[in-house]
Amino acid sequence: MAGGKETPRQKMIGMMYLVLTALLAMNISKDVLNAFIQINKGLGKTNEILENKAAATIESINQSKEGAKAVPFQQAAAQVSQWTDDMVKYIEEIKARSMACAVKRNETGEGFEEFIVEGKAIYPDYKNAEGDQLVKTPDSQDQTSMLIGSDPANPRQDAFSAAELRKKLTEYRDRLLNLSVTKADSSGKSWTLPEDVKAAITGAFDFPKGVDHDGVEEEWEVNNFYHMPLVAVLANFSKIQTDVMNAKNNVVAALAAGINASDLKFTDVTVAVVPKQSYVLRGGEFEVEIYLAAFNKTSKTKVYMGGEASPTSTPAVFDVSGKSAIESNSDGKCIFKANTGGMSLGEHSYRGQIAYMKDGKEEYIPFIVPPVFVGEPALVVSPVQMNVFYRGLDNPVEISVPGVPQSSVEASCAGCQTFAKGEKGTWNVRPGADQKATISVSATINGEKKSIGTKEFRVKRIPDPIPSFGGKKPTDGTIARGDASVASGVAANMENFDFNVKVVVKSFKLTIVSGAGNLKEYPSSSNRISEAGSEAIKKAKVGEKIFIEDIMVDMPDGQTRKLAPISLKIV
Repeated sequence: MAGGKETPRQKMIGMMYLVLTALLAMNISKDVLNAFIQINKGLGKTNEILENKAAATIESINQSKEGAKAVPFQQAAAQVSQWTDDMVKYIEEIKARSMACAVKRNETGEGFEEFIVEGKAIYPDYKNAEGDQLVKTPDSQDQTSMLIGSDPANPRQDAFSAAELRKKLTEYRDRLLNLSVTKADSSGKSWTLPEDVKAAITGAFDFPKGVDHDGVEEEWEVNNFYHMPLVAVLANFSKIQTDVMNAKNNVVAALAAGINASDLKFTDVTVAVVPKQSYVLRGGEFEVEIYLAAFNKTSKTKVYMGGEASPTSTPAVFDVSGKSAIESNSDGKCIFKANTGGMSLGEHSYRGQIAYMKDGKEEYIPFIVPPVFVGEPALVVSPVQMNVFYRGLDNPVEISVPGVPQSSVEASCAGCQTFAKGEKGTWNVRPGADQKATISVSATINGEKKSIGTKEFRVKRIPDPIPSFGGKKPTDGTIARGDASVASGVAANMENFDFNVKVVVKSFKLTIVSGAGNLKEYPSSSNRISEAGSEAIKKAKVGEKIFIEDIMVDMPDGQTRKLAPISLKIV
């Protein structure tokens, strides 16, 4: 160990420790990761239901008995279906490429094919036929390199970047908004989407800017995908697919109504059920628009709700006796709302039927509301440095509640000497004398203060520093005579410790043992060798021994500690 060099084995151990420390520092809760996975699966089921609903509407358009009058609308429906299929396929591939980035650690998502099964990207907890889980790091942020790049101020614009995704979504939106059908009748007029459908499409794909933890405005791409955990990114992609499928459903429903726009026949209409959101925090409220697909503001309709039902249930007419009706508003829409405060976590759906007048009596069309996923607010408490708190130090932790602004998040700490809020969602923790500290977090959601959860941390004392003399540590056994003669004192440093801790040596004792066995002690009341001790070292001969003992240091936690002695033979 002469000269302070490390062996290859020691370098390897040091590197492994740094990697482990980095992993521990992330400390993303397994429950949070699983919650995102379940959200992703819930959105996937919603998208399947929306796809089946769109397919049924397109089939009704293709089976229309209006003959040549229906052909232009059938062609438009096929075109919309192709645009949507291409968009969904692209999002499935960018999902798979994001997982490939995380697993294979590349910047382009090469090798993404193994993350697609039967045309769809796998979920993060998917296991292959051998029982191996392909995505072992669902909290990885490596996909940022492909989606955004290293500079968020100048996001990547190339293939499968977030910017390209936004561009393709914008093109998809504009195609739908500009959809026009030339009627196959004597009028030769063009049919376009109703204004409310256009407004819904525009609202779903307007890509607003967001703000970071400091309240600084940033682009949609950066706000949604920069340094986000993989599971959260995949959930974002699934939410975008839900928006795409909702847009397709609204457009094909409008096309179906457009076939009979001038001579509305209620025997040919269907019901449009449009949820405003597919995921809501417990205690929040979700909203559904329900109206006749053959949209007509003068058609007064009613909706009767029949309670909760499975999303896969078959719509069926039921007895409305004793049930209150939801009347259509001035836009011809019936608005159904349900508070989720008493609901269990998971998917919820409702059955109902819309009523309209035909030949002087009420007729009914039954429907099933697409499912909404009710979730609990997730708490994220991440220590910035390590997975424990150290006494005597300011231990920074990042505290956030996904979906809730920092200004609405409050926290307290039991077992802490001090606990102060810093910047960018960071709190500084200085633990007390207990063996643990517990952080409790609450947030104001929809005007109501809610308890989000707690996180417990172990509390440890700061490790002992390592003393050194002339660059030599307790594990070294020899020192060159030249190095010893120029050594000015004793130092103490924290090794393999993530905090920047300075330790002060307050005293030590230098002992020199001559070849004849005579020893002489030179005490010091500081970190420097006394003048007499320095002169004695310069006169020492090869083979004689130097002992640095009773090394006392002042620690940041207020303790005075005695460090390991250093024994060196002059060579």
